[in-house]
Amino acid sequence: MYDLRPFIKDVQKIVARHNLGEPGRYARFVTQNREGTRSLGCVPYGCANAANILYTINELPADPAERQAFIHVLQGLQNPETGIFEDADNFPTHSTAFVSGALALFDAKPLHPVSAFSGYTTKEGLFQFLDGIDWAKQPWLGAHLGSGIYGSMILTGTVADQWEDDYFEWMDSNADPKTGLWKKDALEGAEPFAYLASTFHYIFNYEYAKRALPYPKALLDTCIQAYRNGVCPDFSTTAGWSDIDYTYMLVTAQKRAGIRFEETQEIVREIADGLILQLLAMDPETSETLNDLHTLFAILCALAVLQDALPGYIRTSKPLQLVLEKRPFL
Repeated sequence: MYDLRPFIKDVQKIVARHNLGEPGRYARFVTQNREGTRSLGCVPYGCANAANILYTINELPADPAERQAFIHVLQGLQNPETGIFEDADNFPTHSTAFVSGALALFDAKPLHPVSAFSGYTTKEGLFQFLDGIDWAKQPWLGAHLGSGIYGSMILTGTVADQWEDDYFEWMDSNADPKTGLWKKDALEGAEPFAYLASTFHYIFNYEYAKRALPYPKALLDTCIQAYRNGVCPDFSTTAGWSDIDYTYMLVTAQKRAGIRFEETQEIVREIADGLILQLLAMDPETSETLNDLHTLFAILCALAVLQDALPGYIRTSKPLQLVLEKRPFL
């Protein structure tokens, strides 16, 4: 068993260090990079990630006034004219879904619908949008569009049930029956792991909506083969988004397929060992990995999945909570 109670205390200190003196106002980074391109002020991916992290470690503020202040800051990041939560480093579909998802952790919503996405509220407009993604050459990046449009529309209350039905109609009809990945007839042109990482973004939409995965057995086989055949990165040397992308999808595919449990458990334990040993070797005061709130959030999501998948293997004072069980989109 790994005792991560000291690590979680360090996480609390890291989040506190990123606070800008008022409840809900956070920077993503507290140190500048060599290029001098980082914003060290209050930004969407500081505030939203702080909320995400605090939720994951069961430490969201309990005081009503402090919670309301957090909500007020997050809601204030939305452009009232477009409905978009703007961030220079991400697609509007990503930033809008991401900040809206943070509000959902407080059982709150954005103040405005996403009028900038009005062209995608019809079935025709939505299908044209999804068809226009570069599924072959930029699948991972494209997932921020194809998955983000769902989170943006649903979490802002911009669309109703029929739109959601249309979205999953397109997704169902475009899943690849041989691999369980998206998109069929477009699985060449990028490095192989990109198709797995991109598919992760659609799996959590299916899980949130309680929709049946099109090909869970094929997807499980694809995930296991990718791990065994060296398609996946070395999880003992990298810590970040690849960990949650792959682990969540592997565990979810196994659960939905209902087969190969022991084989999946073996892989999950190996991933947990590799990730945790890295974390225990990092200095929480100086680690660039831990002091980027966006990367730290990804790591904690992976730990939440691993703790749930491996009962008794990871000790924390309070069980870690996976935000994807509350809302879609990472």
